[in-house]
Amino acid sequence: MDYGKMALVTLFAISMVGSPGPVNMLLMASGANFGYRRSFPFLIGSISGFLLVCIATALGLGTLFTTSPVLQLVFLGASLFYILYLAWRVAMANPTLATATEQPGFLSGIVLHPLNPKAWVTIVAAYSQFISPDDSYVTQAIVIILIFLIVSLPFNSLWCYGGDILRRLVTSTQIMRVINISLAALMLIAVGFALVQADVLKPLLATLGS
Repeated sequence: MDYGKMALVTLFAISMVGSPGPVNMLLMASGANFGYRRSFPFLIGSISGFLLVCIATALGLGTLFTTSPVLQLVFLGASLFYILYLAWRVAMANPTLATATEQPGFLSGIVLHPLNPKAWVTIVAAYSQFISPDDSYVTQAIVIILIFLIVSLPFNSLWCYGGDILRRLVTSTQIMRVINISLAALMLIAVGFALVQADVLKPLLATLGS
């Protein structure tokens, strides 16, 4: 992969990783409720989960999803249930009662991206746009994965640290509740937008209606 294409992959990764999404909303909520330092294991877990999505897609799991309506339906149901659960937890979080036992850790973070439709849409789009049949598939996939991982740490950190800044600036419990509810709502909006982008609902509805 030449430097020009690597630059394009980097710009694409920044636009996708840095844009609002359910994981970034959760990272911001974690930063707002627990601070950046205490949220760091959660952050690393989320990036590790994205790595799993990248590897699984490179091995063909993304294609398997697109060719199997049943798997699409199972994945969609599981992801929506989990995102709704997380949104509910964020919306109901009480900033004054946030404790170490409620603090999300590495394992909580690692499952986020595998159940995040935006992650699958992003990496499938990256592979389809930037992998050329004229060069080594494995080498190109590794380069794309490395670029995404390098981009993920600083840009995901910005969302988490942004929450930490809110934690320091906002002293009102009522305002923090409003912020948590707003972040939960933005999570759901981001998931809906990702599903529309992926265009997975039409084939599923067509299959169910046939």
